[in-house]
Amino acid sequence: MAESEEVTGEPRFRAVSWDDQVVEHGTLEAALAAIRAGKVTWIDLLGRTDENERLLGSGGLEIHPLIIEDVFMDCVRPKIEDYGDYVYVLFHAPSPTPRDDDPETLDLVELDILLGQNYLVTHHAQGSRALDEIYRDALRTQRAIKRGSAWLAHAVLDRVVDDYIPLLDRLDDEIGVLEHEVLSDSGQDVLKRIFAVKRQLQQLRRVTIHQKEVLYRLSRGEFDEIPETLVPFFRDIYDHFARVSDLADSYRELIAGTFEAHLSVQSNKMNQIMKTLTLATTIFMPLSFIAGVYGMNFEEMPELKKPGAYFGTLVFMGVLSVVILLIYRRKKWL
Repeated sequence: MAESEEVTGEPRFRAVSWDDQVVEHGTLEAALAAIRAGKVTWIDLLGRTDENERLLGSGGLEIHPLIIEDVFMDCVRPKIEDYGDYVYVLFHAPSPTPRDDDPETLDLVELDILLGQNYLVTHHAQGSRALDEIYRDALRTQRAIKRGSAWLAHAVLDRVVDDYIPLLDRLDDEIGVLEHEVLSDSGQDVLKRIFAVKRQLQQLRRVTIHQKEVLYRLSRGEFDEIPETLVPFFRDIYDHFARVSDLADSYRELIAGTFEAHLSVQSNKMNQIMKTLTLATTIFMPLSFIAGVYGMNFEEMPELKKPGAYFGTLVFMGVLSVVILLIYRRKKWL
């Protein structure tokens, strides 16, 4: 595991709680005091700082050290763990800033979620449009935060799952372009791009397999932090993400078919080249034989002393070439 990259130029945390009205906190100490007072509180952490670590560690929320390590380190496998007083969810969300330097790597960012009875803590190493929208909604409409921390967690996961649809649409468009270029044989780097999309879909498949299990456990109502009335809503998120997983599998089949089509086109192109070379060889083989025979250094060759023998031989060679071409055309080999 590698340490999460720190983000500069943005606030390192933001916090809001509900106490008959929405209260935005300027310090983590104030947010922690609101949690201890039993108020529904959401703390969103950006990157790794000493203050963020103190909030989770001893004297703060008393989160298990192994969970704190997972929060601030990059983990590949999504997971969910129940620690009694809180539930830890490690999820992956599409990145708001796609990478152009590595086209073979899917643009996903780790999202850590700590769900307690009256608090929600989210952590991410990059900015998130999904969390920005939910935070603005919590300040403006106050719908989710009034209902409780579990509803906030549902809003976060629901928005993150929805963000997978544009990602799949982009992959679908790329596969469509590749199919067109493969059939028209117009792309110079088609094979490289096919493998780039294929690796992205393989990475997406590995992520979706584990995240489906995470959402499935959340939709079964096995955690005390999730009220029974909210379970059907988590089941709805699971259904949406199952569709994402199914689409990813179908795109893997499409890109595999595109790769096979590329090989077929290249094989057919090679066959055309070999057919042309075979035709040229078939034509020039008898001509080379005739030229070789009359190129031998023997004095007693009757044809050499006949008038017009040279031009007659050339005409015969030309007629022979035409006959071979007609035979090829009649056999439909051309």
